[in-house]
Amino acid sequence: MDCEKYKKVFDDNNGIIKLSDFTGAGYHNTVIDRLIREGKVIKIRPGFYEWQYEDVISEAVIINKLYPDAIVCMDSALYYYDYTERTPGAWHLAVNKNSSKSRFKIDYPKLKVYYVVEKYLKIGLTEVDFEGQVIRIYNREKTICDIVRYEKKMDKEVFNKAIRSYATDSNKNVDRLMEYAKLMNVEKKTKMIMGMWM
Repeated sequence: MDCEKYKKVFDDNNGIIKLSDFTGAGYHNTVIDRLIREGKVIKIRPGFYEWQYEDVISEAVIINKLYPDAIVCMDSALYYYDYTERTPGAWHLAVNKNSSKSRFKIDYPKLKVYYVVEKYLKIGLTEVDFEGQVIRIYNREKTICDIVRYEKKMDKEVFNKAIRSYATDSNKNVDRLMEYAKLMNVEKKTKMIMGMWM
């Protein structure tokens, strides 16, 4: 089977397609099954497929394609901002509380999903370049408010390192931090914790 024309559909979509991308390019969906049998393509989750290149596709590409509504948060955001030395074992993603849980059941990459109420979801949302992908991520201040909120569920060492790192970060914005803390009902706790380091 001449795969180059099929591969081009994947190439045009960073190596990952929705079935509708494939059929929209004029190819029948049964071709995908043949490509899977030949080991050219793998199914990531229902309706999403990845071409098997020699080079591994960045996890950021997969996250962007499968979950364009998700926002990188918690440990993953701490890692991006260099507030932790521990590489997270999973992508920490915030999504709308009403999102279907079944769509996050995938084997790779590993995910840790936080279901967030609408009023908190957009606070501190920004976009950054990560491995050549534009990803949605919470800014430093929202990330600190999140870890203050979830302190009891976090590793103490990771938590303390993150707070210390933020306190000494020249890019921090304490006014913004307190504004977010107030919006998220963690103002008193944030003041107390940050007061120990600043």
